[in-house]
Amino acid sequence: MQQIFGFPYFTTNIDENLYNKKEIIEDIEYNYEKSKDRNVWDKGNAKESNLHHVYNDWDNADFKKIKFDKLIPIYNNVFTEFLKNLPFKKKEIKLKFNIVNYTCLTSSQHMRSHVHLDCDFSAIHYVKFDDTEHTSTVFENTNNHSFFSEELRPNLSKILDERYPINSWYYQNFIFKIKENDMCIFPGFLSHSISKQPETKKKRITIVCNISLE
Repeated sequence: MQQIFGFPYFTTNIDENLYNKKEIIEDIEYNYEKSKDRNVWDKGNAKESNLHHVYNDWDNADFKKIKFDKLIPIYNNVFTEFLKNLPFKKKEIKLKFNIVNYTCLTSSQHMRSHVHLDCDFSAIHYVKFDDTEHTSTVFENTNNHSFFSEELRPNLSKILDERYPINSWYYQNFIFKIKENDMCIFPGFLSHSISKQPETKKKRITIVCNISLE
C-alpha cells in the first residue's frame, strides 16, 4: 500500500495465465477497429475524450460482448487482499464490485479528467500496455496548494524527487510507473485522466472496475 496526495493507492500484478487474456484482447481490438472513437459517455462534452470504450454502451449489438467471466474470481481475490490494508470499525465488510468499462486507444488518443462518484474505490487493470510507448494514468492533485506550490516554494521543487509517491503532495499531477498486467486501486473520487498517447501502432487496453463496501 502506498499513498498519493495522502490517498491510499494499492498495486498488484495479475497473472496473465489465469484467464483468457488473448481472447479478451482480440475481441476488444476487433471492436476498436469497428469504431476507434466509441465514446457515448462523453459525446458533446467541451473537453471531449478521444478513445474507444464501452461505458454507457454495453448493450450495443454492433460490437462483440467481451467475456470477462474468468476475471471475476481473480479480481475478487485481489480486492479482498486490498481490504486487509485498511482499518475498519467492523470485522465483517461486504465487498461488491463490477467491471464498468474497458478502454482501448493508440496514437494521439486520450481520455479527459474524470472521477468515479458511484463507488468507494476504482481499479485499473493494464491488460495490454507497453511502458516504453504508452503513457500511464495521470492522477491529479485537487488540493488547493498544488496549484501554486512551485511558485511559492520553487527551491523545494529543485530538490524533491518527483518520482516518489511520498512527494506527490507537492505536485499538480503524479504518474506511477506501470507495467503490463499491473492493477492499481484508488479512491473513486481521485481525479484521473489518460494523456494523449505518443505515436505508436500498439493499442493500450485497460479494464476498469468500481468497488463498493458495506
